[in-house]
Amino acid sequence: MGSGVPVGGCFTPLWPHDGRCFWFEKPGEAKMSHRKLGNFTRCTLAACLAGVGVSALPVDAGAADKMLGYANGAYDTVIYGSFDFSHASSDQNGYGADAGFVTAINGDITTTGWTLTANVGVSRSNDVATDTTSFNGSVLGGYQWHTPAYYFALNAGVHFVNNDDNPSGGPTDGSEAGVIAQYGFETKAVDAFYVQSYGALSSVYDQIYFHAKAGWKTQQLKYGAEFTASDEKDSGGTLRYGAFIGDIPLGMASVGISAGFQQELEAGKKDGFYSMVEMSMPLDIR
Repeated sequence: MGSGVPVGGCFTPLWPHDGRCFWFEKPGEAKMSHRKLGNFTRCTLAACLAGVGVSALPVDAGAADKMLGYANGAYDTVIYGSFDFSHASSDQNGYGADAGFVTAINGDITTTGWTLTANVGVSRSNDVATDTTSFNGSVLGGYQWHTPAYYFALNAGVHFVNNDDNPSGGPTDGSEAGVIAQYGFETKAVDAFYVQSYGALSSVYDQIYFHAKAGWKTQQLKYGAEFTASDEKDSGGTLRYGAFIGDIPLGMASVGISAGFQQELEAGKKDGFYSMVEMSMPLDIR
């Protein structure tokens, strides 16, 4: 694991949340992240990029719904962070963390308009053959749409990843910079069926990240099932199937927790489990 992709306007998350993400479960959650998802992948494409993600990709994709509880004009920026852990065996495991922000150019993060997102993440993945320490960062500009029913965001920008493999010489060892594109979507209805999705595509090591949640949203919490898919150059890819609970209040902040089964598609890698904790908080700084 180890890169990152933020997904704009939404957060979580990637992630590469879990972005990243998204990159964003909430504003700022959309994050997605990942570096050798086979070993460790998270979303922060926000977050996500993704947030997250991209503890492999950066993702900013899940911000929408938490922003719904903010008074119009009260906040212009959301800061977010996440921690991701995966484990298959003593020889195959990984962990990572990322942090970032998304700010509204018009001064109100709850309304339609242009946004600026930045995300950084670090991760460590251990495999039978290779151990990798990774750093990733991204800066994106984008546009978010708020309607009474849903939130949608598109973002694009620059993405940087540095992977330090031991032993060195792997296909994704070293540093690479490129461009990244992300999206984020989230429904707003309360006491109703809930859907969230965010993803990112980066030219850096051909990283790709997709995350989706489906469940129920109440006045206080949201919960349900989630699915994540991530891949990069010369990797078999990683799939995650799990459950989540979000919008847990912690002072001014909002916390999300998810966990589940991690499937490795690359030959020779073991399946295991993953867990992730995400947090986001709105600010009025301008």
